[in-house]
Amino acid sequence: MTLNNIDIKNYNKNGVIVVKNVFKRKEINLLKKKINLYIKNYSSKLKGKEINFIKKKINSIHKFKDPYFKKFSNQEKIKKIGKLLLNSSCKIKHFEYFAKPALVGMASPMHQDNYYWNLINPNALTIWIAIDFASKKNGSLDYLLESHKKLYKHIASFAPGSSQKVKDIKDLKKKFKTKSFDLVPGDCLIHHSQVVHGSKKNISKTSRRGFTIQLIP
Repeated sequence: MTLNNIDIKNYNKNGVIVVKNVFKRKEINLLKKKINLYIKNYSSKLKGKEINFIKKKINSIHKFKDPYFKKFSNQEKIKKIGKLLLNSSCKIKHFEYFAKPALVGMASPMHQDNYYWNLINPNALTIWIAIDFASKKNGSLDYLLESHKKLYKHIASFAPGSSQKVKDIKDLKKKFKTKSFDLVPGDCLIHHSQVVHGSKKNISKTSRRGFTIQLIP
């Protein structure tokens, strides 16, 4: 896995890039195994905003008590990506799991992460690690390219797990190009804290699982 000057330039310009094959299949298989074990042992103990369900299936997990996940998030190649794109040494802010289960996966309204994070310096990012194949068919993420230069007004979305949405999204979609990315397990989708993004429902027969790691300087 390497990032070159073109990757960094594209990230700075568009607010999002894909880095292919960051994780090997055996690493993804172990991550899946650990997530499944965590769900078995801990999901009944998570409360409120720590976990979201859709029709009795897990849609997302926002708290991990098993130290494996902290260790996984702090590995050297994650920190290396963060250092190159943030142009700074970095630390882990948080990590989460998005399951987007087959047939019932919830949509995520178009939003900016920094509307939730409230960072004065928005130079921060999320690394979205593909656990499954992801495409438009199973609810891949949509991005408004170059929309990360400012924070836009949000309003309540009333969507579980993503309570806010950009207010004037129709106007922004006219201003910025919308782009989605096809991913294979092990790919990383990396986006700036202020790039506008969201996803549609997953009504396909395949889940669209991803593990996300948030990095700040």
